[in-house]
Amino acid sequence: MTAANGTNGYHHEPRKLKFAVLGLGRMGLRHASNVAYLTPRAELVAAADAYAPSVEKAEAVLPRSTRLFTSYDDVLNDAEVEAVLIATETASHASLTIKAIKAGKHVLLEKPISIDVEAARPVLKAAQARPDVKVMVGFVRRFDESYQYAYDQVTTGKIGKTYLIKSASNDTYDPTGFFVQYSKASGGIFVDAGIHDIDIARWMLDVDNPKSLPNVKKQVTSVYASGNIVRHPALAESGDVDSALAIINFENGTTCNFHVSRTSMHGHDIYCEIYGTEAKLHVNPLPSLNKVKILDGYGVRNETTPSFLERFKEAFANEVNIFTDTILDGKAVPVSVEDAFQASQIAVALTHSFRTQRPVFFDDEGQPILE
Repeated sequence: MTAANGTNGYHHEPRKLKFAVLGLGRMGLRHASNVAYLTPRAELVAAADAYAPSVEKAEAVLPRSTRLFTSYDDVLNDAEVEAVLIATETASHASLTIKAIKAGKHVLLEKPISIDVEAARPVLKAAQARPDVKVMVGFVRRFDESYQYAYDQVTTGKIGKTYLIKSASNDTYDPTGFFVQYSKASGGIFVDAGIHDIDIARWMLDVDNPKSLPNVKKQVTSVYASGNIVRHPALAESGDVDSALAIINFENGTTCNFHVSRTSMHGHDIYCEIYGTEAKLHVNPLPSLNKVKILDGYGVRNETTPSFLERFKEAFANEVNIFTDTILDGKAVPVSVEDAFQASQIAVALTHSFRTQRPVFFDDEGQPILE
């Protein structure tokens, strides 16, 4: 017999991370499927959702070996589970993350930590108190190949000194009224959708680099936001809008401008312009479902991605694989709780600016001054 490991003649299967998913709604079930079928170094051993019909739906999709629960605590108390992916409703993110950290489970958390910055602070403290537990927040665009390629261009200096990000997150218009109901518990358009643009800007512009900050606690100088309601008049009841603009001035001298909306008529449209002193990068300038061009009586055109699930299909799988690697290989997580907390503070400041129609400045402790 030939020894597979060169020592005792026995073949050892590579270790797999024992994974569980909390929340089996639209996103949670997608994540669970990615863990089960698209993450070679992980094994989905358990999943849970407090809503029994979601569990029943998952039973038909996930491997039979996956143990299913309606209690999140049952999963967190399971000694076999090493890591959890939390994709429950946003209101439960903070409390479940703290419970998981205390139980010694590594956590991959769907953004945001919370719609309330104050509720997010205990999560930050809990993560800092347990350096042995890895906690990563799932800002999926960071795991998209196009954004990663652009980031490599930035960090290697190929576009010179990066000084401006212009981006947009335009969700497909939904006439059903889903966003009106969703807005009531989402924290608003900046916290729910714009936070992705904020995270990309912080990442690409290297705003937390202490070498470029006179005061390492302060990353943001000021923000300003405006918005209006275009297609969903009922959003006025929750103080939200479906089209908004933002300007963020960072302490390192860089700037981010972005537009976020829920009014796109041509499909899910996300793009990003990255300005350097020597060149400009444009990520996804023309949203395309694939590389096919249609030439017909309407002209020359292409189909667009209908939702973020299609646009970032591969990125969601990459996200889980990279998180698994950080645990099994002892690497640092690419998106920390601190990153998510800083992005949330900016999103809340933008929401305040929009509602008061005034700019929001940040103090020397890095906190937004919300008058």
